[in-house]
Amino acid sequence: MKNFFVIALATLSFSAFADQCQWMSPVMAKRAAMLIQSGSEIASLCQPCGEVIANAKVSVARGVKIANPSGNYRSIVIGQKEVDLAYTYIKVAPNKFVNVAKVIGCPGVDGVSEIISK
Repeated sequence: MKNFFVIALATLSFSAFADQCQWMSPVMAKRAAMLIQSGSEIASLCQPCGEVIANAKVSVARGVKIANPSGNYRSIVIGQKEVDLAYTYIKVAPNKFVNVAKVIGCPGVDGVSEIISK
């Protein structure tokens, strides 16, 4: 029984950080799509999940589009994958990436750096 509570608590702590800025308003989605254009270098990093900057996955954005997953919400799809902008960084200078969710003003984004160097 004790193990059940430990697992439940761990799951709740993780889910508190999940999907911080995956679905957003149409205005924020337009801002993000203007910022992340095909060919942009992006880094994926989930600091609240325990990932470290040195291990951030850097890739080139391809096929960036706005999707309508539910009602008045929008999301950003890069390639075939819907991304959480709280864990998405865009390259703005050599070795410097900024957090997309923070740039577009997504509310309630916690536990992530505004700028990372990679």
